Amino acid sequence: MKRYNGMEVEGIKLGVRNIEDLGLSSKDALEKSVVWLREKYEITGDVRYLDKAVWHIYAYLEMGYPYESAKEEFQAVLDALGEKEEEVFPKRSWGSKKVPLKKMRINQLLGRWNPGLQSMKISDAVEDIIEKARNRQVGEYTYHCGRVIKQDGENTLWENTCRLYVRDEEVVFYNVNKGKYYILAE
Repeated sequence: MKRYNGMEVEGIKLGVRNIEDLGLSSKDALEKSVVWLREKYEITGDVRYLDKAVWHIYAYLEMGYPYESAKEEFQAVLDALGEKEEEVFPKRSWGSKKVPLKKMRINQLLGRWNPGLQSMKISDAVEDIIEKARNRQVGEYTYHCGRVIKQDGENTLWENTCRLYVRDEEVVFYNVNKGKYYILAE
């Protein structure tokens, strides 16, 4: 049975987008959602909760988080459905995007950089990202270039807006305009 529903998965991804701005982790929110949905299934016996859990897992994978991080919980959902991991989540659909802390790769993540309108030169932004990630300088950092697309109080969206979330357990690079997350790793 085909379990993927692209519209539902996109809706879930939209729901957790920018949750980091509130000091929360989209990875953690999705993992906890899967747990909650599985527990609701166990209480009610309604398989629709498991279907929704699968959509959350797909959103988790498409946002770039590694399956292995929550494999035990994901497997509990699959077991309840009587499904196999490789059938529901074929390797090609796993969106895990671990990116090495190399200048060229970080430069690629930043994309086209406007030489006139910018928060800092691209070479400085690349160095800053690598330094903060390697030294685990916990915090949120924004890098941008281009003209302002939208401004609402203190929040601003530029043509190219990227955020770096450095946490004790992981470093996440988020391209706001593309809605893509990447895990940075040594």
